[in-house]
Amino acid sequence: MGQKKTRGTQTLKRIAWLIILVVPTFVQAAQLAYITNQGSNTVSVIDLSNRQLVTNIAVGKEPVGIAIAQKQQRVYISNVLSRSVSIIDMKTNKVTGEIALDIAPVGLAVTPNGKALMVADWYHGRILFYDTVKNVKQGDLLVGKAPSGMVVSRDGSQLFVADRDSDDVVVIDIKSAKVLRHIPVERHPYGLALNADGSVLYVVNVESNSVSAIDTKNSKVTANIKVGEHPYCVTVSPDGAWIYVTNTGGDSVSVIDVAQGKAITKISVDGFPEGIAYDVTNKQIIATSWLEDSITIIDPVTNRKVKSIATGSKSRSFGQFIGNTD
Repeated sequence: MGQKKTRGTQTLKRIAWLIILVVPTFVQAAQLAYITNQGSNTVSVIDLSNRQLVTNIAVGKEPVGIAIAQKQQRVYISNVLSRSVSIIDMKTNKVTGEIALDIAPVGLAVTPNGKALMVADWYHGRILFYDTVKNVKQGDLLVGKAPSGMVVSRDGSQLFVADRDSDDVVVIDIKSAKVLRHIPVERHPYGLALNADGSVLYVVNVESNSVSAIDTKNSKVTANIKVGEHPYCVTVSPDGAWIYVTNTGGDSVSVIDVAQGKAITKISVDGFPEGIAYDVTNKQIIATSWLEDSITIIDPVTNRKVKSIATGSKSRSFGQFIGNTD
């Protein structure tokens, strides 16, 4: 009897193991940062809740720009040297496709519904429009000199593009792929960000060491705010009260009080900080460091560094780089 009982127990254990093996693995919901590493040709995936590196994904050569299609759970990465855009599945963190280009892409933007991808052609002053369902080019549009940062209006109808060497922001109607207007700003606009309701566009002016605030309803500049040396990218708090700007020349992040219309402090971030984003879910700010090969997490309440996480070589993440897998 004892031998039969033992055999029966072993059989049950084997069945249990088989059940475990055949049950599919589901990815739990997570808030993730995708960090483009231009020097190592990878994208580092960071779990922002646990503040840990999840994995490094091999992409094309010299990845720089990024855009996330939240509904489709896709991440788009511009590979400058490969002349391509890599497509990453957020559920698996695997590259599922690649869009071949005839240009060296930099900035990227995607519409809220995820159906249209815009690619900035830095060297030829064009914006390329792609259908993300078919992954085919729909057309292109001449804008200004050295188009860089891009952001889509909250309703998905307009695209704002920083023309760095034209010293302006071009407003484009996405449906018709036509230029609506050019808005003059200060010298060498680069990074862009909208506030939560999309009523204000913030533009970083690299050579003027400033941020321009633009009323998106009337396309007028309402303020030019001084920040640190050689600013690059910008992000806005969810309530619109605070603006955070990376200063590559001063190894810092400027904190702007919108009500006062001025920078009130600087947070030290070593290693040429470039990309920056506000993690709304975990109430923290993420800044990439080009020379430190890492990201820095900042507490927006205390304006102090909380943690640094190693990534890959020459981290940038130019664009929208935070998404979730819910």
